[in-house]
Amino acid sequence: MGLFVAGVNPRRAVFSPISQRLADGASRRALLAEVSAHRSLSEGLIVASGACVELYAVAEEGCDAYDIAAGLFGAVADGEVAGALYFAEGIDAASHLFAALCGLDEFAREPQAGASLLREGDSLAAGDLAQPGGRGVLGAPGSPDALSACWARALSEARRAGALGDGLTRLAAAVSRLSSALSAADTSASTAALAETAVELARRVFGHLERRCVLVAGPDDFSLVLAGAFLSAGVERFQLLGDGGCDAAARAFDAAMADPQLLSALLVDADIVLAESAVEGAALDRRLMKGVVRLRRGRPMLLVDASADGSLVDRRIASLDGVFLYTAADLAAITRDAPWARLGADDARERLFADAVRAFALELGE
Repeated sequence: MGLFVAGVNPRRAVFSPISQRLADGASRRALLAEVSAHRSLSEGLIVASGACVELYAVAEEGCDAYDIAAGLFGAVADGEVAGALYFAEGIDAASHLFAALCGLDEFAREPQAGASLLREGDSLAAGDLAQPGGRGVLGAPGSPDALSACWARALSEARRAGALGDGLTRLAAAVSRLSSALSAADTSASTAALAETAVELARRVFGHLERRCVLVAGPDDFSLVLAGAFLSAGVERFQLLGDGGCDAAARAFDAAMADPQLLSALLVDADIVLAESAVEGAALDRRLMKGVVRLRRGRPMLLVDASADGSLVDRRIASLDGVFLYTAADLAAITRDAPWARLGADDARERLFADAVRAFALELGE
């Protein structure tokens, strides 16, 4: 038995009628029934959307799986499709799927008009998929997010049709593991990119970060990541203001926990304030900040409200001279267009892709 994938080249004219036909659930079920009934196929599922049409299946050794796939898709298209297919077997089939999920291939780079499930930033490449003989190289079936949704639907339909066996179940488990790892990696990379945005904003406000002081009020996960980025950027002085339980953070930044009653004096000394959680007796309101600004004698201050809803710091503070206030939502909006928006994400995805391929190759014994 051998795992394979066969897909219809989205750049060929035959793709549109096939994808439109398979957009209908009844048509997918009918094709899946033909796959299940085929004497040379033991398992199968159909991944279909406006961006991709693919068959993942397990075939008997010695049969021509490519010709079988061409016949199945040809019946849907009412015509010849052999020259419009791409094809891979074994670990190469899994590798194709993993690469598409990770968004690492050439087909997830530029926008493509008319592909209904493609989001901005995902598309087909300019080159042709087909090679001589019609067995084309593989390209990603649209955006990773769209593919994940289509893959989940395909699994559900195949399960209901009784078309899943050990081979595709193992592949589905590998996809699930990879998706979870990608989600965790993207969250980490996103937070790192937001932290880089905060550092860049500070550089624009102050010109340099040497001899600056960072005050972390109500330290929690996000504000500590931001503080870590400032530490890496050369800031040496940190103050932590909290209700306790922050000893590890204090050691990491070589900072003593400050008394909330000293908030006004701390703010006069601090150039950058990172506030994430409320600290009893230490509210950052406009009345307090008016006095702080006066005592700072024109020195600018950057405040980041790192709370989830951006309501921890009084928004009226932003109207005070020399005060620059940003929320986590503001950082996210700025980061979307920043050159570091994908900071660390692509490297992490490449590592996860390689790990997934290596692990699945071991399962297949290749």
